[in-house]
Order: sequence, then C-alpha cells, then structure tokens
Amino acid sequence: MNNKETTCKACKARIMFLKTAKGKTTPVDADAVEFVPDVNGRALYVLPDGTTAHGVAPEPGDPDVHIGYISHFATCTNPDFFRKPRKKERKAAT
Repeated sequence: MNNKETTCKACKARIMFLKTAKGKTTPVDADAVEFVPDVNGRALYVLPDGTTAHGVAPEPGDPDVHIGYISHFATCTNPDFFRKPRKKERKAAT
C-alpha cells in the first residue's frame, strides 16, 4: 500500500493510491471515512487492505463502523481528463 499523499492532476484534490486485492493501484480520496457495511449500499468503499465493500454512512451509535476510502473516480470533478476516447470516437476523428 502506498499511503503517500499526492494531488490529482485533473482536479487538484488530495488523493493517495492503494494497492487493490488484484495487485493494481487505484486512486482514493486522501481522507478516510467511516461507513457501515451493507450489501445493498450504493457507495463502494476501498478498504486499507485493497478490498472493497458496499456500505452506507453510519448513524450515531452504530456499533459496526468501519474505516475506508472513497474511490477518487467517484469524486473527481474533472474525470474526462483521464478518459480515453472510445473506439467509435477515435474512428470518427480520423
């Protein structure tokens, strides 16, 4: 796990990279957040060990609070900066 904080090249937010369970790195927001695991939760959290879990924001007094990170792909204000053109778009440009 690389906990070195850096800055997103697209939106200048504070981020860091975590190694996933598959050995790749993924950008996450630098600040850890609390969540309660919930298989029906819409939010996906990256855990410090690189695994992921669905969850929801905790209510006051929730006994099962975990710590995780939000994928920066979900919060970046300029995600198109990193997107490659789709095959169809590349073809139309030529």
